[in-house]
Amino acid sequence: MRPAGRKSVTIPLNGAEYLELDAKSSEAGLSLPAYVRTCCGLAAWIARSSEMALRPRQPSRRPSRALDRMAVTLVLSGEEFAELRSRSREIGTTLPQYIRTRCGFEIRNTSLPNTPEREREEDEAWARLQRLGLEPQAYFPADG
Repeated sequence: MRPAGRKSVTIPLNGAEYLELDAKSSEAGLSLPAYVRTCCGLAAWIARSSEMALRPRQPSRRPSRALDRMAVTLVLSGEEFAELRSRSREIGTTLPQYIRTRCGFEIRNTSLPNTPEREREEDEAWARLQRLGLEPQAYFPADG
């Protein structure tokens, strides 16, 4: 149960983007949502008890495909939500897409198969996996 005044925002990601955030959050010793909060200039946690601070970071669910549809959900205070929503409106996008840009990703609304947008997403995912030191072929289905 979420305390009053807090709001959830779900950020859409593909599998390669998720793996990148997972690597960065692991390096920072933070959960994925906590890391994304820091990308937005917020504190990693709204409130964290000393018991929670001592818990080790839990491994995240890893996608098996580069273009798997994944998501990260953030919990924001009412003030944080209003501030980020205001910033997103200034650049003419939605709050989830604005948060994507704060994480270093492009605004991406849809990417249907056999379209230039999908080809670009595939190319970006391939390059992202290579930068992470992963074998891209393992994350794309075989043609055929």
